[in-house]
Amino acid sequence: MGHIIFVGLHFLRRNLILFAIIVLILASGKWIGNEWRQLQALVAELPALRAAHHDVQELRAVRADAMTRQLKQFSGATIQQIDAQLREIDRQIAAAQLTQEQGSMPLAVLGGHASMLAQLRQQAIRAVELELLRQARHYLLSARAHALVLDNRQAATTKREQLRLAHIQVYAQLGRARQELTSIQTQSGWLAGIPGTAGYRQVRQLRIDIDRLLLANEQAFRDFRAQQSLLDRLTLPAGLTTFHFDEQRLDQAVAALRAPLLRAESLAARSLLWRGYQAALPVLPLALGVLIGWWLVPLCVRTLFYFVLAPLAARRPPIVLGPVAQAIPCAALRSAVSLTVVLAPRTEMRIRPDYCQSQPAGVAVRTTVLFDWRHIMTSMAAQLWMLKRLRAVDHAEVVVSSTRDALVELALLELPAGASFVLQPRALAGILFHPDQRPRIRSHWRLGTLHAWLSLQLRYLVFEGPATLIVKGCRGVRLEAAITGRSISQDATLGFSVHALYSTVRAEPFLPYLRGRQSLFHDHFRGVDVCYLYEEVPRHSRLDRGPRSALDVLADASLKAFGI
Repeated sequence: MGHIIFVGLHFLRRNLILFAIIVLILASGKWIGNEWRQLQALVAELPALRAAHHDVQELRAVRADAMTRQLKQFSGATIQQIDAQLREIDRQIAAAQLTQEQGSMPLAVLGGHASMLAQLRQQAIRAVELELLRQARHYLLSARAHALVLDNRQAATTKREQLRLAHIQVYAQLGRARQELTSIQTQSGWLAGIPGTAGYRQVRQLRIDIDRLLLANEQAFRDFRAQQSLLDRLTLPAGLTTFHFDEQRLDQAVAALRAPLLRAESLAARSLLWRGYQAALPVLPLALGVLIGWWLVPLCVRTLFYFVLAPLAARRPPIVLGPVAQAIPCAALRSAVSLTVVLAPRTEMRIRPDYCQSQPAGVAVRTTVLFDWRHIMTSMAAQLWMLKRLRAVDHAEVVVSSTRDALVELALLELPAGASFVLQPRALAGILFHPDQRPRIRSHWRLGTLHAWLSLQLRYLVFEGPATLIVKGCRGVRLEAAITGRSISQDATLGFSVHALYSTVRAEPFLPYLRGRQSLFHDHFRGVDVCYLYEEVPRHSRLDRGPRSALDVLADASLKAFGI
């Protein structure tokens, strides 16, 4: 019963979790779909709307500036000139209204987004032009009214001046008549009062003229005062203001274009995908350039190295580490996963503990801290420290095999007395020698040789016999003769004869190197009685190890530089 309940709860929990995942996927998928559709709409609309709005604003500024300069010319124009310009503006307004009425927005919608956007742009441009013309017409009407007031006041002022001059003229005539009357009365004396005399007739006529002039003078003065009163009532109008467009009305004219732009910008402000798109858009060309450079630069460098550096290195003299020594038999080594090594009396074996699989009873086993105290760092880096030291009184068979790596195979390399062999300590699992004839290890530096720098191995360790080296390699170890010259991958090389002519040659063909399938250089060996040692599968090409980090690559390069 308890098991059934447990199974039921487990089934229920698993399906609830699956149901929650399905709901989450569906909900997030719907949200992502909406965001994606909004992003597509924004990518299609927002830049085009902004460009159209910018074009309309630029056109508005240009047209407004041109019309402002044109209207400045009518600040002091006559009524006839203003009326002519008003007729021209009325004609333009009528044409603009007709063009605006002919624009068909439904047909533009059927034509697609681009057609609708172009129609909105043209509609906004026509609305701006129409509003500019209307405001210009309103200004011209104000200028005409101002000019009319100025003309009326100027006419009234002219008439007042004429009345003033007429009053002065009548008053002057009245003064002359009075002077003449006084002169005649003085000349005629008492005769001027006797009817029928000439003096009397002259005096009488002058008095009639004076009475007439008095009436005319009073009438002229009254006319002048009346005109002055009329002129006082005609107030001087304020100066005509400089023409300025009403920006608010112009903004309303482009509302049809600005409304979708504001909606698109509001949608963009809320869209996470749009903000991400805007953030990534400026760096896309740079990112594309970096990506292209990421692929092209290594290819160019590889091509340069292959056709320039490699042929140059091939012409350099080879490395020779020592004179011709006792030849090492180049018979094929028999490598195996495990070997049975016969430990003769008075013979010592030093081997890494993880390679000593079994030994018979009676074998003296001790611990050796370092393989060679003269090469402390080399021994530690090659893991040749804390070794097992085995000695036997009688012949004893010791089984050696890797207890940690199933692909490692071992072989025995015999070094006769006087023989020398260059070996990387990483390939050494153990060594057999007579205690009275300890093998010597010598270091050879080659800092001034191009081959050493190209192979990244600046130091070479030479093992001198007599001794038997227990060498190891991935999936087997081979020893081959190189009399006529042999080439091999640098990663597979474990050692070679000390008198070998060692150099680096270009790896053929070109395409595998260009694709990174093989290295640029191979090790090349040649010489009489020369042999070289290599492992079947280079340790760096093993897939079961996984990708190596940059620190691993740097560590391997450093160890190789020191011959380890």
